[in-house]
Amino acid sequence: MKRFFTLALLAALTCSLSSCLEETCNERRTVIGFEPVTITAGEWRANSAFFCGVPEPVCNTTSFYVYEQYLFMVEENKGLHIFDNSDTNNPQNITFMEAPGGQGIAVRNGILYMNQYTDLVAFSLDNPENPTLVGRTEDVFEPFSIFAQVLPNNNFVVDWVETGERRTLDCDDINFNQGTFWQDDIFWAESDRDLAIAANSFSDFNGGAPTAAAGGSAGDVVGQGGSLARFTINNGTLYAVDDERLKVFDLSDPENPVYADQVNLGWGIETIFPYQDKLFIGTRTGMQIYDVSTPNAPEHLSTFEHVLSCDPVVVANDLAYVTLWGGRDCGSVGDQLEIIDVSDASNPVSLQITPMSSSHGLGVADGKLFLCAQWEGLKVFDLTDDGLLGEQLSGLDNINARDVIVLPANNDLIVLGYADDGIQQYDYDEQGQLTPTSRINLCD
Repeated sequence: MKRFFTLALLAALTCSLSSCLEETCNERRTVIGFEPVTITAGEWRANSAFFCGVPEPVCNTTSFYVYEQYLFMVEENKGLHIFDNSDTNNPQNITFMEAPGGQGIAVRNGILYMNQYTDLVAFSLDNPENPTLVGRTEDVFEPFSIFAQVLPNNNFVVDWVETGERRTLDCDDINFNQGTFWQDDIFWAESDRDLAIAANSFSDFNGGAPTAAAGGSAGDVVGQGGSLARFTINNGTLYAVDDERLKVFDLSDPENPVYADQVNLGWGIETIFPYQDKLFIGTRTGMQIYDVSTPNAPEHLSTFEHVLSCDPVVVANDLAYVTLWGGRDCGSVGDQLEIIDVSDASNPVSLQITPMSSSHGLGVADGKLFLCAQWEGLKVFDLTDDGLLGEQLSGLDNINARDVIVLPANNDLIVLGYADDGIQQYDYDEQGQLTPTSRINLCD
């Protein structure tokens, strides 16, 4: 009897302790319903006149690019703004080209390349105020990727509208821990921003360098994108990365690109940057390096692994500069700048890791590193003689900085901001001090 009482008491204590240790979740999440506006591939190809008309306000820029004196800005799901930026103090909006479905962009020798959903299209820039379609290569980008939001019924998403529905999720709901989810033919998210982030990686549903030496073969004139670019050109070849793959296009016939190869890279591919005869690919798990001395046949040289995070990369003087930032959309918690010796691209070696805050896109030129730090603005750092990070030289906190294009020939910076900050331009001097030159505001 005594033994039975002891066992019963132990069991009661165990149950009591378990109930005390058990966590109670009382959280609630409210999500908004969004309904897709769709079009078929036959419809968007047949209706693609790429009309150029009166310049329009810049409202939602997803990427930017510079070629000669021209600044290009992709308007999400709508088209392409072109500015004459000859005078950085007074950029002139010269045209808006309707081009729904565009994301990536690159220019070589007067031919502009961009995706239209799953196609690659080519335009002549003989008259930059009225680019002319000269070529289309069909079905070369994946239908469930960054370049094309496609539903299971094979319709392409061109926009999203709120349904007016709201749902409150408790801890027991199967979707409680999902940032966004698709259910009952409606996409659910907490906000427009969450919808936009998820839409940029639609597998859930089923820039480059400025000179011939870095971005093209001898005689080529190649433009420049930011550190978050997904298109780049190197040695007469266009390279594009989606969420998982590297796409290779032979530009021997500039007006009719030929889809030459595809390399499976794995999950979480984000950015691409050319340096000499190599490509440096930023991913959420590491930096991949490919040899492209044979342009149409990229060869994997190495992968430099890091913690799960977002990862743009730029390269200068055999050093790779990588910003790693975490958070809900990027995986881990933490933020740092890492400098990696890539003189032996088959064996990259970390040289320096510096904790950062809110770091995003970046650029390197003239012994300086220009770092976009989101709500903390734009920061300029000195680089030591051996390319390592030195002291901070200056900074601006009046822009929610996302990415930057550095144009060292004229000491110019073009900074892409988040939200309402649009495009802002600056001059920088030898001491790294910044002087604002102009701002391209977003529409109301």
